Amino acid sequence: MDSRIAYIDDELSFKEALSKLEQSDKLYIDLEFDKNHYRYGFNLCLMQVYDGKTCYLIDPLGSLKIDSIFPILENPEIEKVCFAFGEDIRLLHHIGCQPKNVLDLAVVRTLLNKPTLSLSNSLVEELGLEAQSSQQKSNWFARPLTAEQIQYAAEDVFDLPKLRDVLMAELEKMGRTEWMEQEQQQFESEDWTIGAEPEIVPFKDRKQLTMREWIRYSLLMEYRDYLSSKLNRPSYKVIDKNIFIDFAKNPEKVNRWTTIKRVHPKIRNEKVEAKLKSLLAEAEKTIQDDNIKKDQSSRPPITSEQKMRNAQVRKKIVHAKNNVFLPIKELLKKEYGEHFSNYLLSNRRIVGIVSGNIKLLDYQKQLLNQYKNALNISDSKYF
Repeated sequence: MDSRIAYIDDELSFKEALSKLEQSDKLYIDLEFDKNHYRYGFNLCLMQVYDGKTCYLIDPLGSLKIDSIFPILENPEIEKVCFAFGEDIRLLHHIGCQPKNVLDLAVVRTLLNKPTLSLSNSLVEELGLEAQSSQQKSNWFARPLTAEQIQYAAEDVFDLPKLRDVLMAELEKMGRTEWMEQEQQQFESEDWTIGAEPEIVPFKDRKQLTMREWIRYSLLMEYRDYLSSKLNRPSYKVIDKNIFIDFAKNPEKVNRWTTIKRVHPKIRNEKVEAKLKSLLAEAEKTIQDDNIKKDQSSRPPITSEQKMRNAQVRKKIVHAKNNVFLPIKELLKKEYGEHFSNYLLSNRRIVGIVSGNIKLLDYQKQLLNQYKNALNISDSKYF
């Protein structure tokens, strides 16, 4: 194993590592995690923390009290350098840690009008390094980790110091460091717990089900989630949801439960079959009590007033896009580049701004106002 790597899986070595890490002014971090692929839920499998000398591979799957490192990650005096850290910070918030002073180099690249690339490809482009083979999809729950996994995990942080120096020097040269500071503040203030928990009953499935079927399906899917948590397996590996869609449409098919494929063998038994039948009976009682008609839609009917409001919103968005944002975007593209203009005024962001769901940062408002004035656009209510 590389002499710069220290594998931490006991409390004594963890305590020693923490005493060194808390003295740093910059830490380079990454996480390896599993999100409903090998096990149930959103799970931290490995934490890589590099202080410029030693890469500490901190193993949270044993006896370590991983929250001992939270004060270091939450210390605003220590800069945490990372790359494309969205899901990582979502996981940290999910387990109770809210990092401060996070510098995401992927965002820095965007502000420099660079294309969206993986860390490996960014290192090729910026530093001329060779792309490493990915271990990202390997099983990070497996112990012991392979030599390839250990080296891959460490390589994810070893080159972050050089990458930071190159990108931040370029950002400073272009006078955009304040932009990044504002992006950092917004990044830290977001509610990253959203999206951490799996969607138990996929709402998009509602469009293919009647109201009666949706009531059955919802109860069955909630039970699937319960079984998955008990087995500690991702839901899709426990029961194929299409089986429950079929049961929702044809409840009598539950009688074939013990012979159905695409079901985990530990639950293909009479006890679970009896529970499924009781849930379907519960659904039938709700259907009768609420007088749900046979072909009643599962989606609430839209009133004429709602249709009119929706049409007005769509018209407002189209007008704003064509008359305000797209002309500004063209000027932004000429001066700041295609990648930055697509980031600042993507279709999703334009819709969010017009609908009031996205708040612009100060530097973004200044840019948009600058080009609004240059184009003599009078409509400024969006920024």
